[in-house]
Amino acid sequence: MSNKVELDQDVAVTTNSPNDNRTKISFGYVSAYPHEYLIHFRHGKFHQKTSGQGASCFKRFQDTVFIIPTSLKEIVFQANQLSKDNVDLRLRGMAVYHIKEPLKIYSLINFSDRQRAEEKLAKMIGDLCRSTVKWLVANMEVDECMRKRKEEIADTLKQEISKVVADADNGWGIEILTIDIQDIYIQDDEIFTAMQAKFKADKVRESEIVQLETSRTLEVKRLDNDRQLAEYRKNNELEKARIAAELKNEQLTLAQQTEAKEYGLKMFHLKEKEQLERYQQEQKIERDKQAKLLNIDTAQAIEERTQTQVLAKLKQDAHLEAVRIQTRQEQDEKQFALDRYR
Repeated sequence: MSNKVELDQDVAVTTNSPNDNRTKISFGYVSAYPHEYLIHFRHGKFHQKTSGQGASCFKRFQDTVFIIPTSLKEIVFQANQLSKDNVDLRLRGMAVYHIKEPLKIYSLINFSDRQRAEEKLAKMIGDLCRSTVKWLVANMEVDECMRKRKEEIADTLKQEISKVVADADNGWGIEILTIDIQDIYIQDDEIFTAMQAKFKADKVRESEIVQLETSRTLEVKRLDNDRQLAEYRKNNELEKARIAAELKNEQLTLAQQTEAKEYGLKMFHLKEKEQLERYQQEQKIERDKQAKLLNIDTAQAIEERTQTQVLAKLKQDAHLEAVRIQTRQEQDEKQFALDRYR
């Protein structure tokens, strides 16, 4: 059953293994659990055949057996240190590790008392973490420590500790899985209050800047919309004026064309009247000449018949000309309407 062991006021192991009497027997079978590595010595020599992960062996009186835990272990460490800008900080972190090479660690630490061996190993790793994190904090300002505790402290701390405990040649056979800085405390209350006030002031200033920027953006958009609306209205009024001018010109042109047609028709009637009068005069002269040769009755009959024929012909010609002018006028009006709406 796992339990937490306070190794000192700054280091504690939270997953220490309890002692048991499996390796204390003088004679009999000894078995390791799947998360343990059994090491078997016989006549002072390593007995590889019966050693291994979760292995078991038959222990004789002269044999030595160790059981090395390879499960995950967690330690919690704390450290006080002045930052680069002379602020007293207290850090709290955790490290997770496990024994990766049991055949290397058993030669460095005595695992005959398994629990004490685990505590010693945890204390050594915890002290390494404490000393390294103190060195890191001493070279950083307090703002950096607060903002970059993952990148600048935890990652660097893992790299530095791994160089010692996981080195292929001179390491301890330990693998550091993760190191995390959980909390950073400012010990001086006045400095903490001042930093909080500065942080609050910065946030208030940022909020005001955002509000001003938002107001400015809205005002720019409003002015731009007003400008576009005014331009649209101006263009609309200009378009209306242009259409009105074109319509007025079209009406004037139509009136001129109509006036010209009426004038032409009037002149045509005047010309027709003149021709009729001239023709009548010529006929009168002709009748006077014929009257001398014919009697009065015959001359009158001829005159009436001739005049009737001439008048009929003139009326027919006038009617045809009026129809022709009317047809042309209607065609011109249709063409004008088509040109207008094209």
